[in-house]
Amino acid sequence: MPPLEHPRIAVIADAHFHDLYADYGFSGVLQGDRRLTFRLLADTARSTRVFNESYFAFHHALDDIAERGIRHVVLLGDYSDDGQVETVKGVKRFLDQYAARFGMRFYATTGNHDIFGADGRHRAKRFLNPDGGYSILSSDPHMRDRGAHAVIASDRMYCQGYPDGLDAMADFGFYPRTGDLHWETPFGTDGDPAARLYEVHSPDGKTTRRLMDASYLIEPFAGVWLLMIDANVFVPIDGMTPGEEGDLADSTSAGWNAMLFHKRFVLDWMADVSRRARLEGKCLLAFSHYPVLDPLDATVEDEVALLGRTGMVERIPQIDVAEALIAAGIDIHFSGHLHVNDTAQYRSGDRFVTNVAMPSLVAFPGAYKVLTIGDERIDIETVGIEAMPIDDDVRQAYRLEALPSRLEAGGMLEVDDYGGFLFEHLGHLVGRRYLKREWPKDIAAMIRALDLADLATLSQVQEPVPAVDAMAAIAAARNDPGVQQRLAAGLMEHGVEIGALHGLSAREFLADWYRVRMGSELALDWISKQKIAPYLAVGQLFADHDGQEPGAVQAQFALIFRMFSKYISGLPSRDFSIDRISGAIERSLPKL
Repeated sequence: MPPLEHPRIAVIADAHFHDLYADYGFSGVLQGDRRLTFRLLADTARSTRVFNESYFAFHHALDDIAERGIRHVVLLGDYSDDGQVETVKGVKRFLDQYAARFGMRFYATTGNHDIFGADGRHRAKRFLNPDGGYSILSSDPHMRDRGAHAVIASDRMYCQGYPDGLDAMADFGFYPRTGDLHWETPFGTDGDPAARLYEVHSPDGKTTRRLMDASYLIEPFAGVWLLMIDANVFVPIDGMTPGEEGDLADSTSAGWNAMLFHKRFVLDWMADVSRRARLEGKCLLAFSHYPVLDPLDATVEDEVALLGRTGMVERIPQIDVAEALIAAGIDIHFSGHLHVNDTAQYRSGDRFVTNVAMPSLVAFPGAYKVLTIGDERIDIETVGIEAMPIDDDVRQAYRLEALPSRLEAGGMLEVDDYGGFLFEHLGHLVGRRYLKREWPKDIAAMIRALDLADLATLSQVQEPVPAVDAMAAIAAARNDPGVQQRLAAGLMEHGVEIGALHGLSAREFLADWYRVRMGSELALDWISKQKIAPYLAVGQLFADHDGQEPGAVQAQFALIFRMFSKYISGLPSRDFSIDRISGAIERSLPKL
């Protein structure tokens, strides 16, 4: 019988490690006696993740894990910035240090940023120069950029394919190691890449490629099986010659939806593994980079109606994935990729699958999770890294860049701790990225111009109003005593006075909307009750008048607030337990 108490396991997703001190063949910026390769703050300000901070965030998380006495760590994909040869070598150097110092063992799976197809692909990044300008390092010798001081060709920037891209990570689960109680792949117990090939066909069926799958099953200690799934799916593009640049479709939006069609053999293997796990009394936990359930609290239809098929929507798994996981006997699965902290569960009869979506170390809210495996349940603790101070070298580099370029960075340069930096970063993205790229222009203009009191007033306008007439309708309703009386009464029913809405801009609400979307209950540490209560009250006002014509601006804002309410009221996602038999999920009591 397996022991009732197992070693704890830490899970880190999307570390996106950038090695500030690596040699990319670029002189970088001299600070003291060290040369550092800084990514631009301008690029961070437009990206869904931060770059330079990843070096310190990964250190901070692993230091914290070591202090807790945890020696088993799962890396849930996107362990590297973008799969660059030098960066992946940096990940190895970094993990080797913790293995040597603390006896840590790492179990990694691949993400879409770590490796690409069979042949890899070019990468190019902007790096800070000592004068505040930038140079580009690119694996493509033909790369050009008129704004760069220099374009430096370096094969150290290349993202490799299978199996070469796994060489540096060989010691972290992808191949058999001394000390593992059991190790296998969908193809058997031979770790040789040549023994782990499968065929994938182009949509028109005219092109077939043989690619490596890096999935494996490992028993790190008695009684527990970690099922590490390589859910990257690269499909030949119709009409492209194999080996030609761009001949394989990117895996970013494919994930498990594509797994069902192109890697069905992995599902068959998973079913066999789960059958054996039950027979042998093993606790089976599944991990892959991509989610198997919707981690956005069933808001996908609302998002499509509001924003269309966004990049996030394209990455959400279909319900067929959940059915396939249940059929394969997988009860608990951990995912990364979307940088969302959330818990989702799907049931079919008396069977269930739970997806624990992991936050990233380099995006709000910034956290990892610790698993305690018991005989009857699994306890999951979410550990934030928000207290980590912002490194002085990084702060100095940002000042060096911001002064000559007059870079607008919002509040990111005004905070001292990492949590504040990520909080401000996501808020900054609302104006710099999301409103520009994803939101309808008329709705975006309203969000930039209005406050929460204006939106509450809009909820009381009875006639359907198109967005183009919304500002006039709100202005008229402000001066209508009857509307204002109804508004005040409606708010009081939900315990909020109209004065609490003034000074809360719609753009500030949208920033918090994204924070709750990404962090679920972790975001509530950062958003005061004095803001949450008005948000929910205005949402309820729109809900009370639901049924507006789909094209009316009131219906659009009703969707926005309804999505916020769902984000904030899902299953527990901070500290909770999952019953291994029934699937029941219960919030853990606060620690005294």
